[in-house]
Amino acid sequence: MRVFDEKLRQSVPQWMERIIKGITEAHGATYEFQYHYGYRPVINDDEVTKVIEETAREVFGDEAVERMKPNTVGEDFSAFLHRVPGSFFYVGAGNKEKGIIYPHHHPRFTIDEDSLEIGVRLFVHAALKLLGQAA
Repeated sequence: MRVFDEKLRQSVPQWMERIIKGITEAHGATYEFQYHYGYRPVINDDEVTKVIEETAREVFGDEAVERMKPNTVGEDFSAFLHRVPGSFFYVGAGNKEKGIIYPHHHPRFTIDEDSLEIGVRLFVHAALKLLGQAA
């Protein structure tokens, strides 16, 4: 179950168990309910995201930056964001012209290795900018 609201995330298992209990009791059955929380949602820090976005525009131009709508992909990076401010972003590792079109976890997934340079350049420039702000 993936949601952006922590209160909702905590409430859903209780709702699920209430429904399961009602259905099983109505039919004279028993149940055992176990719920395991996965990673929290990925919620970027606004200030860090602003710096990443500004840096990407400076280094690669306005056309290189696209703001995505929030989505509920599962990502263990959320564990880091729960401890320190950060920003999860994509560097564009697909490339239709090169036939690199398959999503993560697909058996034919690969990346356009040219995107590695994009990631490194963005990280270095953003890190220098963030360190300058912290000093």
